[in-house]
Formats: sequence, structure tokens, C-alpha cells
Amino acid sequence: MSDFPSKEERELVRKYVLERPLYRPNITYLKAFGIVSCAICCIVIGAVAGFSILSSFGFYLKKWNYFTVFFLVSFAVCARWFAILAVKLYQHYASEEIRRRCLLKPTCSEYAIIVLKKYGFLIGTIKISYRLICKCRGNVYYIDEP
Repeated sequence: MSDFPSKEERELVRKYVLERPLYRPNITYLKAFGIVSCAICCIVIGAVAGFSILSSFGFYLKKWNYFTVFFLVSFAVCARWFAILAVKLYQHYASEEIRRRCLLKPTCSEYAIIVLKKYGFLIGTIKISYRLICKCRGNVYYIDEP
């Protein structure tokens, strides 16, 4: 399969890019702050509870080392959702002029959400970075499904 799309495909995607309705998620900075705050509170409560449970079974670690490890592991689990939240904030607040610059189908922000949900934070971030660095900002309209 050729990487370069046919003239018909480019025209189809060009029409899609110029005429598509822009999705604006129902998210605000205040909602995002609330979600992140709740997640951090749950992580801290989980760290305290986990430390109490482990120490009751005789596992003794330095308290701050334990909290650091637990927080990093919890963040790694939640990082996908934090990244999706960031993309949704971008979709909500970015101007139409900026959002219509993407010449790909699905758009880069739609692609980011799909890839983060499908592959997780680490592989998703690599795929998003590759797309933004190597494929975005071109002058050819084309379809790039994850």
C-alpha cells in the first residue's frame, strides 16, 4: 500500500477537513481541576491505606519512599486519563482557526484520544509524537487511522 494518497482520497479528506463540525467537549478548567484534584486525593488516600495495610503485615519501608513509589505507580495508571483530559481541554478552548489547520483524518486531537484509549499512555504518547513530528504540518490531505 502506498503512503501517498490518491487524488480522490486527498480531495475527500480536504472536504472533510474544511467542512467537518468541530467537536467541543463539555469540559472547563474548573471541571478539569476538580477531576485532577479528586484523582490526587484518591491516590493519597490509597497511599496512606496501602502503607497502613502493608505495615500491619510486617512490611516496613521508609514512609516517604513508599509514598513516592505508590504515587508514581498510581500516576502511571492514571496518566492516560490525565492526557485525555488535556486533549479535551485543547478541543474545548482552541480556536477554530487553529483546529482547522490539521490536514489529517482523524484530526490530531481525535487521533490522540483514540490512541491513548487503545494503546495506553506510553505507547500512545510515542505514536502521537511521531504523528505530530513526522506527518502533521504537511500540505497533503490524507487519512491516517491508528
